[in-house]
Amino acid sequence: MTHPNLILPQTADPLAETLHMLRLTGTLYCSGTFTAPWSIGIPAFPGVMTFLVVTSGRCHLLMEGADPVVLEQGSLALFPHGQPHVITSDPRLPPDPLFDLPVDKVSDRYERMTHGGGGAVTRTMYGVVRFDDVAAHHLIQLLPQIIRIDGWDDDAGGWLQSTLRFIASEAAALKPGGETVITRLAEVVVIQAIR
Repeated sequence: MTHPNLILPQTADPLAETLHMLRLTGTLYCSGTFTAPWSIGIPAFPGVMTFLVVTSGRCHLLMEGADPVVLEQGSLALFPHGQPHVITSDPRLPPDPLFDLPVDKVSDRYERMTHGGGGAVTRTMYGVVRFDDVAAHHLIQLLPQIIRIDGWDDDAGGWLQSTLRFIASEAAALKPGGETVITRLAEVVVIQAIR
């Protein structure tokens, strides 16, 4: 029963209401260090959402049916439907399949990957996230094939970099409660991109 003097705020923002219901139930992160030339084919991940953040350097993003785009430092690409794509130092290179490449498994939730030919360096953070809430799936179905955020201003870029560093630190340290922390931080990153 609501107290008679308590007035609950009313919202006219259906996106805010839907985003409030987004809750991650699974996350996996991979920190990548790539040196030119390099090219990686990311397979489809049905039923999950994936995102890529370029933390330093730059890379090309290739998707079927779309023109190649360049992702600079601080750019974020969110793939709401887990569709396949290629990230590469040069769009002309044939991609190496992701699962053919070795990774350093730091924990159940965090991996590191180093790959390439020794040239210019690009660093990335890649996330695979899952939402089980029905309302979340309805929202995700309405999203486009890709959401790209380019040219973050200094404040947003600094916030994103700090958040990703904190995710990496928590995932690597295996502290008590670390999985909850990185899951909640991933929610913030994904919701910010959708907004």
